[in-house]
Amino acid sequence: MEEKQRKKKLLIRKIIKIIIVIVLIGAAQYYFIKEKPVSNELAALVTKYNAACPVMISDDIRMESVNQLPDNTVQYDFTLVRVLKGSIDVAALKKSIEKEILAASKTNPSLEAFRDNDSTVIYHYMDSNQENLFIVTLTPEMY
Repeated sequence: MEEKQRKKKLLIRKIIKIIIVIVLIGAAQYYFIKEKPVSNELAALVTKYNAACPVMISDDIRMESVNQLPDNTVQYDFTLVRVLKGSIDVAALKKSIEKEILAASKTNPSLEAFRDNDSTVIYHYMDSNQENLFIVTLTPEMY
């Protein structure tokens, strides 16, 4: 029973850190985006973001890269540096992060460029061994 409580506390801490990462990403985007970009400038923004990568977003999360994909899609790749896939409830963590990303996407002014350009944003999370944990996809219909 005590082990379950310890795991719950660890999961809650990780979720809080993920939320902080989302806010920091928004702040980083705000820093890089001085003017409202148009869709043909997304490639330039991705290049700027990648110039800073890899970058530690928090003690536990590293942004590895940002990639522009076909069909007006941008993908962020993150590593949870202190997490091993087998040590967490991946489904619960994904559900919590999806909820936070969706909430931030509707209100965060730094994500306005993606909203205005009807972009799809993919958040790809990996563990410390670079094993895929999960992917959260934010489509224009979700904003």
